[in-house]
Amino acid sequence: MCFFVRHLEVLALYYFCGDFMDKKNIEIFYDYFDFISNHLYHEYEKTYLEGMNEAFSLLLDDETEGEYREEDILLLREQKEMIIDIEFHPEEVRKSVQLGLLKGYKHAYQSNAQITPDTLGLFVGYLIKKLYKKMPLETLLDPLVGTGNLGYAIINYLEKDIKLFGVDEDHLKCNLARNIGDLLNIENEIFYQDTVSYYDQGFDCMVTDMPPITDHDDYLPYKVINHHLDGLKEGGYFFSIIDNDFFEKSGSDVFKKEIDSKGYIFGLIKLSETLFKGTPKSILIIRKKGDNIKQLKDFLLVDLPSFNDVHSFNNTLSQIEKWIETREDELI
Repeated sequence: MCFFVRHLEVLALYYFCGDFMDKKNIEIFYDYFDFISNHLYHEYEKTYLEGMNEAFSLLLDDETEGEYREEDILLLREQKEMIIDIEFHPEEVRKSVQLGLLKGYKHAYQSNAQITPDTLGLFVGYLIKKLYKKMPLETLLDPLVGTGNLGYAIINYLEKDIKLFGVDEDHLKCNLARNIGDLLNIENEIFYQDTVSYYDQGFDCMVTDMPPITDHDDYLPYKVINHHLDGLKEGGYFFSIIDNDFFEKSGSDVFKKEIDSKGYIFGLIKLSETLFKGTPKSILIIRKKGDNIKQLKDFLLVDLPSFNDVHSFNNTLSQIEKWIETREDELI
């Protein structure tokens, strides 16, 4: 049953309703790359994720990156021909791909690999929509892009022509991110390199989900935010999904001073522990300073309830909307 609640704009009646999505299409697209991934694993010892990438390359470019026996190439092309004439909604593709990525990570025993929950991506998209009402939004950078799920979920939700830029030091994930973006018809540029060695200017917005960190003496999230904030446009927002002990790491005092010279903390939203297993997380929102950008006297501080608690969740959204609306003149 679909609950049409005014403030569930954040969910766009997207995933709880899903009226625009055909579950059969999700299964069909999943079966396509799942068959190819499993076949290449058994015949050529390709990992599941490598197999997914081959399936996407075949669908997009009618070619594969690896060299295979002629009978296997014919078999893969047969799988492609079975779905080539089906019109898939972008979210049907993204949802099926997400299921495949989860299977691929499990297959590769990547226990530290994680995909940002869809509801969280939509919530960040909701915040972006509210804060960019009077600001241009044509470019989005994810400096730790992975396979691009967070950025693509946000762009699909916003339904705008936004180009995703991404950086990752995992070559396969970069290839997957490019192919997934092309399958979704989202313009993208994905760079295979260390994120703090990448630099460009003029991004309208930035968003990333910080990975699990083991080296607390050289804390990567501090380096990522500080480095890439330089490339954000004046008045732009940087949304970072962080561990709740983010400000308790070694070097936090230096980090705060560096951020204060470039921007200011706009908000901190504590997420429900039901979203992440074992590690409580929050959304840190930093706004880039500028000549015409006013720093607010207070900041958005929210404890976000579970997305499943519709009543409490809507009440919280009402509070967020009211907070933003009463400060609209200062947010220009």
